[in-house]
Amino acid sequence: MAQEKRNREHMTDIEKLIEPVGDAFTIPEEAKVHTDMNLNTVNVPMLLMVFVMIVFGLVVLYSVSGPDAYGLFHDSAHFLKRQIIQTVIGLVACIVISFIPIWVFSQKWVMVGAFGVSLALAFWTLAAGVGSEHGATRWVNVGPIQFQSSEVIKVALIVAFASYRAAADKLRRDGKLPVPKSERGKAIAHAVVDFIVPVAAIIVVDIVIIMQPHVSCFIIIGVVIFLSALVSEIPFKSWIVGGGLMLGLALLLGGIIFAIMPNDSRDKLMKNYSHVFKRIAIFRQGDDDEEDPDNTLTKDDTRQIDNAHNALGSGGMWGVGLGNSRSKYNYVAEAQNDYIFSIYVEETGFVGGMILIILYMIMFVMCVQVILRADGIFARTVATGCTALIFVEVLMNISVELQVIPATGVTLPFLSYGGTAQIMLLVAYGLILSVSKYGKRPKQKKNKRIAKKAA
Repeated sequence: MAQEKRNREHMTDIEKLIEPVGDAFTIPEEAKVHTDMNLNTVNVPMLLMVFVMIVFGLVVLYSVSGPDAYGLFHDSAHFLKRQIIQTVIGLVACIVISFIPIWVFSQKWVMVGAFGVSLALAFWTLAAGVGSEHGATRWVNVGPIQFQSSEVIKVALIVAFASYRAAADKLRRDGKLPVPKSERGKAIAHAVVDFIVPVAAIIVVDIVIIMQPHVSCFIIIGVVIFLSALVSEIPFKSWIVGGGLMLGLALLLGGIIFAIMPNDSRDKLMKNYSHVFKRIAIFRQGDDDEEDPDNTLTKDDTRQIDNAHNALGSGGMWGVGLGNSRSKYNYVAEAQNDYIFSIYVEETGFVGGMILIILYMIMFVMCVQVILRADGIFARTVATGCTALIFVEVLMNISVELQVIPATGVTLPFLSYGGTAQIMLLVAYGLILSVSKYGKRPKQKKNKRIAKKAA
């Protein structure tokens, strides 16, 4: 014990900061209490809800993807079969994670590993990724397996950020974070630990992602981590000081880089994001009543979003019937991915669209209840981040198809075709289930009579 104490005294501030909340092989006392109290408490409604969404999604996917699957693979169930395999893998991961106490994921090795994997995948995708024909490099190959790295990065960063915030808070409460004596120095020190270090680390990964360029993932990570930070008990002063320092530094560095950048590099940079500017132009044209004579967009450029919007309107109140969509016959490209909601509404109508939205709202309310009862920074931040990840993507996908925002390439959770996305969304849902099982505050029974007598 004495040797261990001496070793800790010689540790650097950074080493202290990433010290785990509890030893990797020792259960913290608070975790023991939660484990004992919640060992037999399984959130059955949430489990049933995700099963309902998965079955619902597979039915919709089969109905929507049949023509493309048959045309490409001579098997109308090709996408369905592959999605079922990925869904089974995701469900197994979800259930296994739900039975792992949530505090296990707050350990030092998980935090470092999650961030390291995120950074490595981001650089790997930038350097050797495939899929640039879709407007961004998003996929990496591992032998015969191809997966979308950004889906893994999203969940990994949530866990890494939550673990860091929990570790920093514990070290501060234990008085193990030395701070200057002056008020200004103290404010800067707190801002560095609470805000600048974790946010800067996330920004580094996010910058590599936007260089791919994967703009939709860049936006999602920014929104999800921002919402996670709101519940992670970062002091308001740290938000102001840390945010001000980082904003000033970003403007300074950005101005210098832009000023010294050669014109050829600027043109190349603009060309690299040409698909983003085109999507914004398509969105802006949709708001104009008259055609702009200077508009360089062609009918082929706007065909996808126009046909998707027409599909939404052609369903009417009750739809044309499941499986009877016309738009899925190559009027909307890759209908099983980004624009699955439009085809689904065409087949089931306004009523079907509202049923799906209500199902998402029920799931959202269940997840929010877990957040409200989460005990501790780590459990609350993980639950918030994973909930935000699922429902930010829901909002973005439906908003694109309703032409509320420009096209982003974000799929619809639990409905759209995509193996990596399906698996990682179920992993995120498993983390929420783990919080609901092991990371919630115990219910406190209040005896009003005893309270009155004590008063």
